[in-house]
Parts: sequence; structure tokens; C-alpha cells
Amino acid sequence: MNKILHLFHHIHHENGTHKVYHCGGAHVAVDPKLDYTIEHCSCRKHSIDKRKAIGHATEKKLKPTEVLITFTEKCPKGGWHIESGILQRKKASN
Repeated sequence: MNKILHLFHHIHHENGTHKVYHCGGAHVAVDPKLDYTIEHCSCRKHSIDKRKAIGHATEKKLKPTEVLITFTEKCPKGGWHIESGILQRKKASN
């Protein structure tokens, strides 16, 4: 998996199993900064509806951090390919 993709996926523990989800979408209720939608596009990549978005990473000491990613490749069906993301800045979370 592309390194940038990890910043926009998370795992839910449900009924003794683990399920992988895209960040954003319905999760905006939990974190208003995640005001984007991610979908699988026909290009066999991930499309996001914002040119810039906040992703979540972990620092060396396992401290959570927010990162701002800018996407550089437009998807022909609309939005931007997450796989084209470039790190713009890091900001430590509380």
C-alpha cells in the first residue's frame, strides 16, 4: 500500500473482527477536520474530493500527529488521487 494511503485509512474493532475504513465521510462527526470523501475510482486508485486534506500519522515515539497532504494528480472522474499526495507540513495533535 502506498505510504500516503495509510494516512487516510483506519481500523474499527467490530464483533471480534477488524475492518478497514476510509477516513472522512461519516467520520466528520467525530473530527470536523475530516471534511472530505474518499472513494475507489475507476483508475484503480483512491479519489478524494479535496485538493488538500488532513491525514493522521504516528511520530517516532508513537505520538499521534496530523499531517497536511496536497494531492497533485487529478482523477478524470473528479477529485484527486490520494496516491499522488505530497506532505506539506506536520502538526502535533493534542
